[in-house]
Formats: sequence, structure tokens, C-alpha cells
Amino acid sequence: MISNIRKNIMGTVSFAGKFDGMRKAQDFIVYPFHVDNPTFAAMVQSDTRIGRIHMQTGALIMSPSRPGGSFGVHLAIAKPAGCLNGEELLLLKAAIFATASSEAGDNSLNVVTDNSGALEVFGH
Repeated sequence: MISNIRKNIMGTVSFAGKFDGMRKAQDFIVYPFHVDNPTFAAMVQSDTRIGRIHMQTGALIMSPSRPGGSFGVHLAIAKPAGCLNGEELLLLKAAIFATASSEAGDNSLNVVTDNSGALEVFGH
């Protein structure tokens, strides 16, 4: 279940998510989409978990909670954690699409990221 989808300071998307095996919702950030994303899955990360959401089906894999944080290497032990329903997936795709830019970001440090792959979120 996801809620509170919004644009974050990186110029990408954040949302509150509560998935299988979680007691309460956590704040997740969606990593930027690159044009050469072979799996076309959204990588998401919270303070204690990391996972991927498949953009065609809404299927989700999520790492176990780690007090020190979960990182890319922890995706190797990620397990299925449910599936977004059609409405949630559509809203997430729309929010990701709205942030598409080769220079996404709006913070005072002038840090930008390439989120141009987000233009293809509905194409896959």
C-alpha cells in the first residue's frame, strides 16, 4: 500500500509505503530512471529497506529491515513483498513521469540527477 506520493528535493518521487512483513509505513525514495534501465523496475529505498517495483505488473521485492540501512547489495536477499494494485501503480507512474528531466532536482545545493528515463514509464 502506498500513499502520500510527492516530488522530493532530488527532483524524483517519494512516497509512504507499507508492504508485506512491515509493521508500519516508511518513507521511500524512488531512484532516478535512466534510459538504459534493462528491467524497467523502480528502485526504492527507505532508512532500513531497499526494493524494486516492476513497472508493468506492480510486483514488489523488498529486503529485510536492517537497522543500519539496506543498500544495493541487499537486493540479493530481497523477497516478494506483495503487489501494488492498479490504481497505486498508475498514480506512482504518473508521479514518476511528471519528474522526467535530464537535470532533475530543485535543492539549494544545485545538485541535479538524470531522470530522463522516467519519460518511458508508461511505455513499458
